[in-house]
Amino acid sequence: MARTVYKFIVQSPRKMRYPTTGDYFKTKDGWMIVGADLKNPDYNFLTLVHEFVELYLTQKRGISEPKIKKFDEWFEREKAKGNLKGKITVAGRHPKAPYRREHIFAEKIEKLLAKELGVNQLKQGKTEDKTLSKIKENFFD
Repeated sequence: MARTVYKFIVQSPRKMRYPTTGDYFKTKDGWMIVGADLKNPDYNFLTLVHEFVELYLTQKRGISEPKIKKFDEWFEREKAKGNLKGKITVAGRHPKAPYRREHIFAEKIEKLLAKELGVNQLKQGKTEDKTLSKIKENFFD
């Protein structure tokens, strides 16, 4: 059986591939699971766990990472143009997201872990929003 390697990294928001606080992609050495540094170890841990759960489930179900990235980039462009109104603020919750089911399940795991860690998810969400705004400056200005 082939061995799969996963590498977890927290990095500067400026180094993200596109406007997101969590990402994953395949390299020649295995899978990179990346989180934008949220300046809080618990928030960073929760982001990486979310991405890992989502990655594992999408791979298990045959949903390719390039397809996910393409959708995420479309979503952020449309959102930046003001074309996406309403309550859906993250790509993974959009009804047309190819990984919607996997994203929502990863959110559930993240919420359970946040509760166990005593993390205030409202504060975590505000930190993620601020960080995402900084990331978007690199792409949409």
